[in-house]
Amino acid sequence: MKIPVSASRLEGFALAGTLVVAAMLRGWGVTEHGLLSEDEGLYSEGVKTYSAVFAYLWAYLTGGGQEGLVAYFTQHGGTQVLSDKPTFVVLGFLASLVLGVHDYTLIAVSALFGVLTVFCVYQVGKLVFGRAEVGLAGALLLAVSPLHIAYSRTAYADVTAAAVAWLAAWIYLLYWTDPHRHRRCLMGSALLVGLVFTIHPSLLWLPLLFLLLELWRSWQAPEPSSARLQQFKTAFTFTWLAALPTVLWEVATRLLRLVVFSQESWASEIARESGAGQLTTFLESAILVGFRTLSMPALSRPELPPTEYGYYLNLLMAHDGVLLVVLSVIGLMLTGFRWMGGVRTVPVLLIGLLLLIPMALNSFLYYYPKHPGPRLLLVAMPALVLFAAIAIVEFLQRGLRPFPSSAKTVGVAVVTVVIAGFQGPSVREVLAIQSAYPQAVSYMAAREGTKHITDHMFVARVYVGRQNAIDHYVSLRASDSDRGYRHISLSKLRELYNADYRYFVRGPGLLYENELVRLTGGSYLLPGIACPQPVPPVFEAFHPQGEYWPPEIRHSERDAHIPHNLRVYLLKDLIDRLESGAMADCG
Repeated sequence: MKIPVSASRLEGFALAGTLVVAAMLRGWGVTEHGLLSEDEGLYSEGVKTYSAVFAYLWAYLTGGGQEGLVAYFTQHGGTQVLSDKPTFVVLGFLASLVLGVHDYTLIAVSALFGVLTVFCVYQVGKLVFGRAEVGLAGALLLAVSPLHIAYSRTAYADVTAAAVAWLAAWIYLLYWTDPHRHRRCLMGSALLVGLVFTIHPSLLWLPLLFLLLELWRSWQAPEPSSARLQQFKTAFTFTWLAALPTVLWEVATRLLRLVVFSQESWASEIARESGAGQLTTFLESAILVGFRTLSMPALSRPELPPTEYGYYLNLLMAHDGVLLVVLSVIGLMLTGFRWMGGVRTVPVLLIGLLLLIPMALNSFLYYYPKHPGPRLLLVAMPALVLFAAIAIVEFLQRGLRPFPSSAKTVGVAVVTVVIAGFQGPSVREVLAIQSAYPQAVSYMAAREGTKHITDHMFVARVYVGRQNAIDHYVSLRASDSDRGYRHISLSKLRELYNADYRYFVRGPGLLYENELVRLTGGSYLLPGIACPQPVPPVFEAFHPQGEYWPPEIRHSERDAHIPHNLRVYLLKDLIDRLESGAMADCG
């Protein structure tokens, strides 16, 4: 006897399968992936710092840790910069209690929250559009998105922030659809929306969006006026709950600063390491980053031609496919027509704004060298796939109108799987992305030791420790005002060589034109500064730069000219060339 399978059970199987696919694509080989950018290294060093302090306190409580916190921190710790994206770093620390402190610990956090985003897309799609097919189709499209997979396999905070944002959206929409049944969801969404800002400060606009929706809902409340007043009180409660995570982090970092500088030895160590006798708090760090962004020199923020404002749209079409973007635009238009026709629901408006705001906002911000990185679009990706799913469902519902609903559901599933299959080649390339820094470390360790100078200092310290890696743009600067942009000190370079630093490791270089950069081929941003006969590297390996896309799929004019490699030079060769006066040939 054949037992029929209920629609809800099939839906559950489909969701489970989609989540398994999402987890495999984000978790496959992450232990060998490695770190590629300075930011990733900085956050990983923050995890090491929390783990070192935790280990010291645990050893102290159990009778160890007698060498003192400063000595222990110097030997085992990471960085004193703990106020940048603090919640993300703490999530990494919590993961380290299970996984240990590795280069992939924060990558595992990103992978986990990337899968959570796929689940939230399903829930939001089903809730807002009233069809499980929309949620399942959107979830599958996000599960195989090359852009989303690539950043779910990095130690950046963007995927985690996007996941918490969409979790907040789902919980908020639960409240919106049934305030009496889900009255606590409003408070939960407020806390999550506020938490997003402490994961990635660039999403400051997100709490404001939710707050404006709450104020609108309060204004639309029916008479009597007491009901409207109650709604405004609810909006006020939402506001202070959303602000609570930021306030708590500000208080926590200020207390930490007070405790640290109450001890003279700790204060002197911080001053020696940072060059300034202070620790920035969370808000100070966020404001400082914003100020630096807005005050960039005109050279780094050129006026863009009109075509450049379509950068993100072009990027999405290049990486996730023209078909997906076209379907998303069609789905957005269909939803817009319904909105203008009188079906004006706030949940649909919220999904639309979560797509349009980051697209528009980041298109008009001038970052270095042209636009913010593609990773800042990750909060918009769930909305993009949901609108694409709407287009697929609408087309098939109309095209298969004479057929039963089960046939329409099968049609949606088949078409979505086919569209998802188009991503196969790009996904394979994304899964092959791997850092070359572990290879470089292995090369050095097998010869003259791992002590080296680098332009990837925070990445290097994850692999070789704080005492074995140093930067060339601050630590070797010839003057305090120059910061190593133009000149380094040869005497400092000799001192490091005498202290057993034997190598110089660099990627393609940033906005520096000092002697080490010029002797090793210049910088892709300043191609005219390279010496005619640069010092050859002793080791070179493929190392994705730009936005982590290998040459086959990067499809970005901004990244096309970036050499994707990591090079190791003998420090003795560089010192010999500098002492011989070779810089006179470099102009």
